[in-house]
Amino acid sequence: MLTETEYKKYRKLYDRKRAWVGNRTSWKTDEEPKEFQELTNDKVSAVEVYEFVHDPPDRYFVYIDEEKALATTWTGDKLGTVHFGRPYVSNFGDERTPVDMAGINGIQYHGTYYRSSGDYARIKKCKNQETR
Repeated sequence: MLTETEYKKYRKLYDRKRAWVGNRTSWKTDEEPKEFQELTNDKVSAVEVYEFVHDPPDRYFVYIDEEKALATTWTGDKLGTVHFGRPYVSNFGDERTPVDMAGINGIQYHGTYYRSSGDYARIKKCKNQETR
C-alpha cells in the first residue's frame, strides 16, 4: 500500500491529469504532458486502494474474481473477500448474485454481483457499523 506521502503525490498528479483531459474522450500520446507518464494504471489503482482503506465509502463498485472469491479494483488489487449467495434471474433477464464482502478496510459490505453483465458488483456498507 502507498505511504501517505506517495498517496498525496499520485492523487495530486491524477487530479492534474483529469483537469488536463477535461471533456476530451481521446488524445494523442505525444500531446500528453510528460509528467503524466509516471501515472500508470497500477498507481491509479494504488490510490483507489489507499482511499478505500483510509476513507471507507458507504457505496462502491468493485470487480469480482469469482474463482478466488475476491473483490478487486479494475487492475486486480484486493479490496475484500466475497461470499456468494444464490444466483437468480432478474426481471430484465440477467443473472445476478447477492454478495457479502469483508473489506480490507474492516467494513462489512453487501450488494449485487451482476454476473451476466460483466464482472462487477454494486456494494454498500452494512448498517450499524462504525468506521475506524
